[in-house]
Amino acid sequence: MNINYKGKTALLAAGMLAAGSTVSAQKPNIVLILADDMGYGDISAFNDATRLRTQNLDRLCEHGIRFTDAHSSSSVSTPSRYSIMTGRYAFRSTLKSGVLGGYSGPLIPEGRRTIADMLASQGYSTACIGKWHLGWDWTYADGGNNEVDFTAPIKNGPIDRGFDYFYGIAASLDMAPYVYVENDMPTAVPDKVSVDIRHGIKMQRSGPQAPDFEHSDCLPNFTDRAVEYISDRKDTGKPFFLYVPLTAPHTPVLPSREFEGKSGISPYCDFVMMVDDMVGRIVSAVYENGLSDNTIIIFTTDNGCSPVAEIGEMKKLGHSPNYIYRGAKSDIYDGGHRVPLVISWGDRYSGAVEERTVALTDFYATFADLCSYTLENNEAEDSYSMMPILSGKGHSKRKDVIHHSIDGRFALRYGKWKMVFWPGSGGWGGPTAKSPEWNNLPEFQLFNMENDPSEQHNLYGSHKRLEKKLFNRLKKYVLEGRSTPGVPQDNDTGSTWNQIEFLFE
Repeated sequence: MNINYKGKTALLAAGMLAAGSTVSAQKPNIVLILADDMGYGDISAFNDATRLRTQNLDRLCEHGIRFTDAHSSSSVSTPSRYSIMTGRYAFRSTLKSGVLGGYSGPLIPEGRRTIADMLASQGYSTACIGKWHLGWDWTYADGGNNEVDFTAPIKNGPIDRGFDYFYGIAASLDMAPYVYVENDMPTAVPDKVSVDIRHGIKMQRSGPQAPDFEHSDCLPNFTDRAVEYISDRKDTGKPFFLYVPLTAPHTPVLPSREFEGKSGISPYCDFVMMVDDMVGRIVSAVYENGLSDNTIIIFTTDNGCSPVAEIGEMKKLGHSPNYIYRGAKSDIYDGGHRVPLVISWGDRYSGAVEERTVALTDFYATFADLCSYTLENNEAEDSYSMMPILSGKGHSKRKDVIHHSIDGRFALRYGKWKMVFWPGSGGWGGPTAKSPEWNNLPEFQLFNMENDPSEQHNLYGSHKRLEKKLFNRLKKYVLEGRSTPGVPQDNDTGSTWNQIEFLFE
């Protein structure tokens, strides 16, 4: 297989270095694997009450640091990915709720630095292989008929946002168009229209599909290319950043024949086991190419397990994908955004556990710290470095984290306290405005996450001074355009908006 770096072809080496050999580099390589819609409890090392076994991810946990209070910035895909790429909460962008589609324009504007831009400036080769879901500009055919010209390049995609190499798809695996893009060019012109399935775990939207694209092949295809990219980098002497945003176990749930029925629980759990196998292959590539001593391997997910995965049925059969946490993908409750996070770096860690709060926005400041790079005032405004944890010299300076739901509702976690600035879930789960009890609910929610991690007992109204403190803390972070120390910054479309502006009137 050939991988084309901005139009230049590099043939992948056929052989691999013997395991245990080393490649010296001034800075460590970084492999960041992001699963799609996979819950905190889907890794057996994070879930002491599951029948599901994820042996490769468990092994990574045995060699790494397991973070038990890690959070994506949102309970859905696009905003979580925006925050990883920019170190900035996505509600500061033009996207205030929901996610982008397969035809959406770029969410990251020109001039907004990304984690790939920063690492490239520090001498890294940078690659993204997988699901982008941050928008780009397709080229449209003449005549104003809004038909994409799949023979023309895209613009403002990953290649224009800091990556030397990209191979992937525009959005989720259930969102058309179903076309691979390499660097800035579609790899084939669609020759058919995909089947429209609008419900259940096989869900996918109808749309153009290219002859080289099959939904069931997408996950192994990305894994193959990630493995080969790693092999290709081993002799360059230059550090690399490989971002691998997988398409699974998001819908459509499509475990390969090898994994069908393997979990004994559900097709979703079979798909999780397939993800585990793909992660194992990527990690093995690092070791087999003699890169393990100098490579940071990160695995996490963009948000919690989706209710589309039939969570209730899985619980009856011995698996709770979001563990003990209330809610699921889309919700402001922890089941929506508390995610598994494991970081491995050679033999530096041996199953360590970090219980303090961290966020996926923190990757940016962490990698900057790793490179001794000084952040600009308008860069990574919501990112705290985890290097004190990774170096064994201390803890993150993060004291709180903002949560955000699919409907754009807010919560603030501060120590053991979590305040939800909305009466319900802010997502697909209950309670919602259609719930019978809605009109009798308190305006906000307050939970003691130390005593009540499942968020069952709303204490709002009983801690007035604390509630005011949390309210003012959120207000400050929103209005100042940052939650880290520094010069206040502008939010992309003003200081107040939509679902939060009523708080500050």
